[in-house]
Amino acid sequence: MMKVLSFILLMTFGIFHSQELKNYGFENLPDKLEKPILIYIKTNWCSICKIQKYQIEKDLEVKNLLEKNVYFLVFNPEKYKESITFLGESYDYILNGNSGIHELAVEVSSNKKPVYPTWILIDTNGKVLFRNEGLIDNGTLKLLINTSTPPSVTNKKTF
Repeated sequence: MMKVLSFILLMTFGIFHSQELKNYGFENLPDKLEKPILIYIKTNWCSICKIQKYQIEKDLEVKNLLEKNVYFLVFNPEKYKESITFLGESYDYILNGNSGIHELAVEVSSNKKPVYPTWILIDTNGKVLFRNEGLIDNGTLKLLINTSTPPSVTNKKTF
């Protein structure tokens, strides 16, 4: 009986683990973008970020769209300390005592003060098409990923 229970647990873990959402890193982006970039900026301590992660994890359609339709980047600016070259610009980690923040998060935030979570959709030319600071529901996320014209254009900044 114990062997059967162990087998079921291992299989269940394997199934859930294999469905984990894959994402790109800044260093893995191709030189020529063939699809938009969707950046999800979050931290480990943010409770809204945990709710957002749970909503995405339970929706297989959203996960599939994120994998197929965009270059999906999950970015924790408080933990990512390496320099980033993104769309021709270089960004570094800004140390502040025992902690710090990545200057890319400061650059892309609307008021130069990051809010978590933040979603940013960037087209293949480097133009910001959509920015959302805070929780975004899966329906809006699906619409955003599926359409070439996002539901709300908040900023047309080019990096």
